[in-house]
Amino acid sequence: MHIFFATDGSESARFALANILALPWPYPVHVTLLTVLDIPHPPFTSLTPAARRAYGAAMATLRRDALDKAQEVIADVRRALEPHVQSVAARIHEGSPGPLIVETAMACRGDLVVVGCRGLGAIKRFFLGSASTYVARSGHCSVLLAKRPPSGERRFLLALDGSAHARAALQWLADLDLSPEDWIQVVTVAESPKASPGEQVMERQRAKARALPGRCDAGASAEEDVLAEAMQRLGTRRMRVTVTARRGHAASEVLAAASEFGAQWLVLGAKGQQSPPDSALGAVAGKVISHALCSTVVVRP
Repeated sequence: MHIFFATDGSESARFALANILALPWPYPVHVTLLTVLDIPHPPFTSLTPAARRAYGAAMATLRRDALDKAQEVIADVRRALEPHVQSVAARIHEGSPGPLIVETAMACRGDLVVVGCRGLGAIKRFFLGSASTYVARSGHCSVLLAKRPPSGERRFLLALDGSAHARAALQWLADLDLSPEDWIQVVTVAESPKASPGEQVMERQRAKARALPGRCDAGASAEEDVLAEAMQRLGTRRMRVTVTARRGHAASEVLAAASEFGAQWLVLGAKGQQSPPDSALGAVAGKVISHALCSTVVVRP
């Protein structure tokens, strides 16, 4: 497993580090760290030589301070990771964070990009920042969007729809070195016409009651087949696995299921069966990652 971790030393970057340390990755684990120097270049129009020298000196100081801070961030993260992984490499680049993260992760052949959902100066913790949005929508590999540090038992909500990306999400989760204390809830959603708020509540209560080990007795046969495949892949493992079929709007039901389950991580494919073939991120995945309150893993084959 090659993890590509983009960090800026912010609170959400520390959440991302906590996620890396908490998940049971398949051996061996190699991590590449990236810190991006996003240095502003304000326009300068003065022709006065003294003013030009002052401007140049100010920009040099700004860049030097940013580089010093980046080196401190890299050193701190390296110290935290090295006892737990096989190797840690580090890079510092200057440019626009989103494109640089995607391009450098591709160059390094990362299996998974890990980013915090907000950078320095964030106001709304659970809404994606510009860099994490770019990475989620433009990345060519799987992405973990860290929204909070994990605590308590490891609970994974796995959303499946029978697509190739969903099967990749199932494989991603199956590859983790999970323990008997870990818990996976598998959910699939049969799309239905828009129901009234009361009908939605009743359906969610029925879905919650159906979330029993090995049961997939709800929904249409296509949903049953998806859940049966998940149980076949995960049922022989040591951890707890429960399944549930829901009916309604896919993104809304997945978000509701994650909330009811108390998921630490929500795992889903980047694209569903109905997504346009040329899109990098499906509509359902886009809504889920924007509104989920837990950390989210977007898996690409």
